Amino acid sequence: MNIHPLFVHFPIGLLVVYSVLEIGAYLSPTLRRQSWLFSVKAFLLFAGALAAFAALITGGMAEELVEGSGRAYILEVHSPVAGATTLLYLVLAAAYIVRIFDEKGWSARIVGSNSFLIRVLNVKRYLAHLVLDTRVLPVLALLALVGMTVTGALGAAIVYGPGADPFVSFIYHLFWAQ
Repeated sequence: MNIHPLFVHFPIGLLVVYSVLEIGAYLSPTLRRQSWLFSVKAFLLFAGALAAFAALITGGMAEELVEGSGRAYILEVHSPVAGATTLLYLVLAAAYIVRIFDEKGWSARIVGSNSFLIRVLNVKRYLAHLVLDTRVLPVLALLALVGMTVTGALGAAIVYGPGADPFVSFIYHLFWAQ
């Protein structure tokens, strides 16, 4: 039984909205100043990343169903692009977690006075700063959105065929010239 379709649509919806908000906040100072924005983006990102992980697991289970069809070659691109896209969103989620733990004061309580853990925390803070407070953030959000788009189009090509619609056909022909 293929349960992958039950799980794949949640991360698409949640993470596409997250990416649009992240890119929109970068482009619009008015949106960036909204007090609710960080919490909404964090929720969408965390829920979407968890759902993407579930979609990866169920996608791995569904691979054997595709192998018998004539479209298994599409899976050779769909699967790694899905993994890379999930990894991009997980990097963003990890940066958000570090920021949230710092803002709540939980990091200091967890680390205490252990010098090694303080150094590890400082490295994490620096990496979170690079991701969240520089132009890296909208670039990662855009790359992840492109990855989500390619993954979804290739998934549609597996299920409905490469000619399912003009966009799916375009993405398909980026990888296989015909």
